[in-house]
Amino acid sequence: MASIAGMLLLLRLKLHPGIAIFAGSLIISLLILPLNETPSLLIQSLLNYQTLRLLLIIASALTLSGLMEQKGLLAQLATTLEKIAPKLAVHLIPAVIGFVPMPAGALVSATASRDSLKRLGITPEQSTFINYWFRHLWEFCLPVYPAIIASSVILAVPLSSVVMTLLPGTFLAIITGGAISYSILKKIPGTKGRPPQNIVYNLLKACWPILLLVLSILLGLDAMIAFPLVFILLALQQRARQQELVKALKYGLDPKIMFFLYAVMLYKTTIESANIAGAVFSDMQIIGLPIVVILVILPFLIAFITGNSMAFVGITFPLLVPSIMLPTGINSYALLLAYTSGIIGLLLTPLHLCLILSAEYFKASLAKIYKYILPPSMAIEAVAIVLYYLAF
Repeated sequence: MASIAGMLLLLRLKLHPGIAIFAGSLIISLLILPLNETPSLLIQSLLNYQTLRLLLIIASALTLSGLMEQKGLLAQLATTLEKIAPKLAVHLIPAVIGFVPMPAGALVSATASRDSLKRLGITPEQSTFINYWFRHLWEFCLPVYPAIIASSVILAVPLSSVVMTLLPGTFLAIITGGAISYSILKKIPGTKGRPPQNIVYNLLKACWPILLLVLSILLGLDAMIAFPLVFILLALQQRARQQELVKALKYGLDPKIMFFLYAVMLYKTTIESANIAGAVFSDMQIIGLPIVVILVILPFLIAFITGNSMAFVGITFPLLVPSIMLPTGINSYALLLAYTSGIIGLLLTPLHLCLILSAEYFKASLAKIYKYILPPSMAIEAVAIVLYYLAF
């Protein structure tokens, strides 16, 4: 609790999440472990295979995203999709751009879908909801998102298992978000677009790297191989120039992100060394606190306060390992509930950069946007809780 309180305080003071998590690790280490173990713990975490693996995968994912953006693949997607019927396009543009994780990515999709949304004549708040919600469909399960990768590393389970476990979250997001979107657009007359010739070819040409990446991972190729391999193929196919490769690598090797990932793994190592997770799990059983409450509240709270998916995974999952991992393997329902709770907290927090920038772009009232975000969010959380109870 002291560690979490310290991290939340530092985050409240606007410090970078990496610094906050690093400080949280030091608090645990200094309070519980012998003083002379702290330096070795810092080095051990840095040189640990799982840490190096995480750094390589995330750096490759971000580098791939950076090169796709530079080569105009995202712009090609938007151009192709804008020529479809506007009602379909305003959903597809943010959803397809959401294949590529990037900071404030909803602003990119907002720019691409602005004209289509404007032609529909809906309110700024409705436009913000459609763009924001459908931009984040894939954050529930797509293996290019750092939080999904970090979940796999922290829990020490294959990335494909995590993806398949969390896949229902994306389906729920599509169904619930689609229901709200339908209620917004049902009274608006449909307009026919002029789908370009060879639309499937154009779409595949623009997003083949992500499709290949997802397919490779689902077929069992190690993510540590899949990400660099797809990046190399993209660079060759696009004949990327040296300055473009350098710029993409700088984006992927951002020191702040790398330190943040190291801090997450240091926190995990410290939790394991101090046996904090086991102690917390034991205390929860002693006081009779339902595990479901912890699985819901802890990830939701951290995500809501930080506005960062990696933060809620990095801070809470090391503590939740005893609840998620069973002697026989992964508890899929517990993982689905914990991760879904974190993503719902992320979608609802006013600290989420995508929400803030989307609202500003469409000149929407942030308070009024929650009228559209809350119902699907609550529905998804309720389904995750029901599934957890039905399993036990």
